[in-house]
Amino acid sequence: MPRPVIRAAVLVLALPLFEAAAAQTIALAEEDATVWAQEQVAEGTVSGATTGTLYVNGEPFPFTAVAGTFAVPLRLTEPETEVIACADGTGGEVCGDTLRWTLGYAPRPEAEVRPTVAGRTVTLEGHVLDNPDGAALTFTWAEDPGNPAALGLSVQDDSTATVTVPGDAPPGEYYFDWTVHADDGDAFAARTFVTVREDGSVTPFVLETDHAAWVDRAVVYEIFTRRWADQNTGTLDDVTQRLPELVRLGVNTIWLQPIYPYADAPIPSQGYDVTDYFSIWEELGTEEDLHELVAAAHEAGVRVLLDFVPNHTSIEHPYAQDAIAHGERSHYYDFYQREEDDAPYSQHYVTRQVGEMTFVTYFEWNEDYPMANLDYDNPEVQRLIVEATRYWVETFDVDGFRFDVGWGVASRNPAFVQAWRAALKRVKPGVFMLGEAKATDEVNFEGRYDAAYDWTTDPNYISEWAWQRGGQGSTIFNTTGEPLRASALRNALTDFGNGYHPDAVVFRYLENNDTPSFYGNHSVEQTKMAATLLFSLHGIPMMLYGQEVGVVRDLYEFPSFPTSRPISDYDHDGLFAHYQHLLLLRETFPALHSDHFEEVAVAPADVGDQTFAYRRWEGTDNVVAAINMGDDDVTAALALPVDDMGLDPETTYYLTDLFSGEALAGTGADLADFAVPVPAYTTRLFAVADSVVAVPTVGEPAAPSAPDGLALAPNYPNPFSGRTTLTYAVARGGPVRLAVFDLLGREVARLVDGVVPAGRQTATFDGAALASGVYLCRLESEGQVVTRRMALVR
Repeated sequence: MPRPVIRAAVLVLALPLFEAAAAQTIALAEEDATVWAQEQVAEGTVSGATTGTLYVNGEPFPFTAVAGTFAVPLRLTEPETEVIACADGTGGEVCGDTLRWTLGYAPRPEAEVRPTVAGRTVTLEGHVLDNPDGAALTFTWAEDPGNPAALGLSVQDDSTATVTVPGDAPPGEYYFDWTVHADDGDAFAARTFVTVREDGSVTPFVLETDHAAWVDRAVVYEIFTRRWADQNTGTLDDVTQRLPELVRLGVNTIWLQPIYPYADAPIPSQGYDVTDYFSIWEELGTEEDLHELVAAAHEAGVRVLLDFVPNHTSIEHPYAQDAIAHGERSHYYDFYQREEDDAPYSQHYVTRQVGEMTFVTYFEWNEDYPMANLDYDNPEVQRLIVEATRYWVETFDVDGFRFDVGWGVASRNPAFVQAWRAALKRVKPGVFMLGEAKATDEVNFEGRYDAAYDWTTDPNYISEWAWQRGGQGSTIFNTTGEPLRASALRNALTDFGNGYHPDAVVFRYLENNDTPSFYGNHSVEQTKMAATLLFSLHGIPMMLYGQEVGVVRDLYEFPSFPTSRPISDYDHDGLFAHYQHLLLLRETFPALHSDHFEEVAVAPADVGDQTFAYRRWEGTDNVVAAINMGDDDVTAALALPVDDMGLDPETTYYLTDLFSGEALAGTGADLADFAVPVPAYTTRLFAVADSVVAVPTVGEPAAPSAPDGLALAPNYPNPFSGRTTLTYAVARGGPVRLAVFDLLGREVARLVDGVVPAGRQTATFDGAALASGVYLCRLESEGQVVTRRMALVR
């Protein structure tokens, strides 16, 4: 897909074709603009005449004016459209303005694939949703060569394919592509998957409600890239270089705060005052740097989320500036919310007049970096946001987004969020949509976000997380009276007993970019206690960079990590090792990354006032936790649900402490009322089994050297129209074959076939002689194979 262009409008006047005797005048009502819909209306005024002609890229469109005005519907079919307005005078045509529209995206067919499963037979049905230029279409089917096993796709017709999953198929996700080719060279690849589960059952991906399996095991690490290195000079490359440290910690997902150009604010805005949705801020690096970061992360088993800002732009954005300068003549006058409404959270609106434009925003108007709400009733705004997010997915293969002020978009236009989700998941069904929104509010689910925040239900508060109490830095762990802490935690985890939406996945954290440091307001013991709680709960845990070494900071202050020292060197209280162990436990025990959670009753009553216990499970894997939020050591009697756990009353079971390895023993009958000592400000985790469980320990990582095995980064650029570059790496020197295939499995180019030294290498593929479509790049060496998809677009 050609990269969209954002530019300010410029008025260009055409000279009259001749001097007319009569006083005919004609003017168009709009400034030049980048537009985000093919359907446009050229409007204007005319005097001294009732008829005229619009010349659209030279093609005449006659019109008749009514009461001195005209409006001519047009459909844009070219990337650039020039409209010249002429009135019919007594002596001939009199021409006025010239209007130029730039189409901000490349229209192409839109399609989706829906899988259904009957027994072990999977039926894939492709649907063309839009064919904007009415081109003749052809279709190709393919199963992803990176699937756990080849299944043997059977094409029934252009829009249907089937596959039978054998009983011994390895568990995992199996992806399939249906590529729609237009005769004008455009192509669109719709993608879906089915999951073969551990028990052998096969389930289809449901676009409206499902997410990829990796999301359930995600441990998210938030990075403010600019503060990532010495003297606030962090770049994307700095993140790439420190990926091995994050892998050592146990992180499997990174969240990059906005990397886009933003207004040069005197107070750090963290990049949320975006001025261009389609570019990387040059101080952070280049497009190639982001390609390398994503490729290196994927090679290391780490997913990459970008922070995306759909609710608002900076008023320094070219669109906002055009509206400020031209008011109703600006094409972007209706891109921004100009009037208050009664949508949820409307009590937080602030209205401000700037130049010729009225803007609506949330909360106070910040003069240093003012930001204005977009208008999601405008279809062009919707298209802009869909195209922008697809751009980062299709071009850089990012794995998802954290949507800043996602609550604002969902509250003003929940239907758009449903359509947005569908548009992204048709392209990459595994993409993760994390809304900065309340997991307690159903409007954020039902085909919208995959996950949302553990915020309080009170609509008068935004960004107040469930564990917070009172002012900044005050939580139920350090301010609530001890006898009330267990009930406060219960309310936080259950939405005061109301529960969550059935589709809700809860995003949890101790601190993030909008809070002060947790460690700065709690003791070491309280911090470790709360961290253990966080990483043993259901949902998705997140840590802000620096949290793992106990960085103390004020609100909106961010530390830098000089690259000369490992992150772990900044730890002085054993927090890094504690987090490292927690992340290892979460990855090791299925119970800890499942969505199963229930409270376990605690006795006696005074102990239960400050101690909260819960059970986590997946299949036969059980983990029981008890958190003592008080100043005194306690012995808590836990009433484990032995029947639900399938425990035999006569059999001896062991509760193995997942930190110390200590094992407490008791029969199934004993565990119905089992005494467990819990020190002050401690969360204990126990694995329950009929034998002592081996506690995993973190091993020392090997020194970094050549890449482990094969690695093949996404080609750049992608999509591409002619030449594209491929970066690959081999662990040891030896024979390497790098070739390109079409979706029918035919080799169309061999780029490398011979002995290659160890390390990172590049190769160039020239597709100038090939038809548009999706191609597969296959890297082979010493029995290992890695495959990537590439999109060639004319």
